[in-house]
Amino acid sequence: MSRVADLLGRGVRITVGDLPDGAAGEVAADFFDTGELRSPLRSELPLDVQDFQAVYAEADVPAPLRGYGIDRMVEILESRRLASLPREVRIAAVMASLEAASVSLPQVLKDAALRERAVEGFVAVKEREVEALRQRNEARVAALREEIETYVGEKNSEIDGLKRANDSAGSAFSQLQLRKRQEEERLREVLAHFVGDSENPVPRGSKNTG
Repeated sequence: MSRVADLLGRGVRITVGDLPDGAAGEVAADFFDTGELRSPLRSELPLDVQDFQAVYAEADVPAPLRGYGIDRMVEILESRRLASLPREVRIAAVMASLEAASVSLPQVLKDAALRERAVEGFVAVKEREVEALRQRNEARVAALREEIETYVGEKNSEIDGLKRANDSAGSAFSQLQLRKRQEEERLREVLAHFVGDSENPVPRGSKNTG
């Protein structure tokens, strides 16, 4: 249901004097029934569509009777020939154009209602698309954050392991240097029984090298 039909259903009445039979009267709410428009579940049009004519085409909004729809009324009202005239004169010109084309005001109003319904449906579709996109992106962001946390945790563990390896290697090398000095001292002491200091291949003080 369009907003026009909804207003009529709430008690608002539209009275016109150019109904098809020429009599004045109230327009029934079902005259503006927009059930003929399909309710799209999706749209191929972009979210930032600039021309609603594409929306009307996608929704299969029927062409207005004899070309006299809401857009035609706008053209007449905004024409340069009528722009400077009083509002009442411009309205009279529109009504005269409709009468000449054998088109009633309610038929123009229905054209507007159909177009409003098409735009409303398009916006509803895009709202669902935006919400679905938001949910997908939020889920992806959460997954990426989890991946980052896992990656950072793994790399921190790797860094800690490398640091431990460095510390272990440094400690082992210090012990190797100590054992080297001890072994050199042992060799020098053994050779000292047989040769003097000048002939000893392990000179005094070598224990302090490294």
